[in-house]
Amino acid sequence: MKEPKSIEHNNIIEREADEILNIMHYALEDNRIDLYLQPTVSLPARKVVHYEAYSRVRDDQGEVIFPSQYIKLAEDSGLVSTLDNLLLFRCIQVIRRLGTRKPNMRFFCNISSVSLNDKDFFPQFVDFMLDNQELADRLVFEFTQQDVLRQPNEIWEKLASLGRKGFCFSTDNVQVLKHDISELVARYFRYVKISSDLLLGGDLDIDKNDIKEAYSRFDIELFVEKIEADNKLVEILDCSIDRGQGYLFGEPVLSSDITSIL
Repeated sequence: MKEPKSIEHNNIIEREADEILNIMHYALEDNRIDLYLQPTVSLPARKVVHYEAYSRVRDDQGEVIFPSQYIKLAEDSGLVSTLDNLLLFRCIQVIRRLGTRKPNMRFFCNISSVSLNDKDFFPQFVDFMLDNQELADRLVFEFTQQDVLRQPNEIWEKLASLGRKGFCFSTDNVQVLKHDISELVARYFRYVKISSDLLLGGDLDIDKNDIKEAYSRFDIELFVEKIEADNKLVEILDCSIDRGQGYLFGEPVLSSDITSIL
């Protein structure tokens, strides 16, 4: 689970940790966890092709608590697997409502490292997805690069059982591009997301104009995320990038507002 960079953070209400934990417990009891979706677009046309899922917690007054405020507390208190589980099921509800419309549209659902190592959540998650293979063409499970690098083999063996049934994975929060692309492919990764700052920052071990082609050779689709301004977009397009995500193309929106127009 992660929180996209946004100017909306300027509107965050400062709260104490105990208050946030209390809000989270009651939000789970009272069904005040909402699914928000942020578009990924084709470039340069800016046509929506996929969505990434985020959670939002509301207090009893309707004020939103963002993941940047609660995610660490959720991990420390053991609530994050419950939130990941809820996010997943909300995604599945959207997919089922969508039916056969937009057949190439996928929904990226983040799974935290805590959930991957949760001895109750993770086996049930794998079994449930194996029983619902029809979702493989719609759901993409996303992990941070840090989690990809540090998870033990037994986790990948379980995830491989999903990959063999048609599910695929994505990695984001990429900090370095020195990963073994062939190993990612072997682990059923089909998407890699890098930030606009990493692509354009100049501190790369590969020419930025060759990055997309490097992944394409392995049938991995490259996304550039956190695109916030038109001047960055111009530079990104010069690198032949054809998938983008960021507030320039749309903020996360309540899922019910999107599914009503899909």
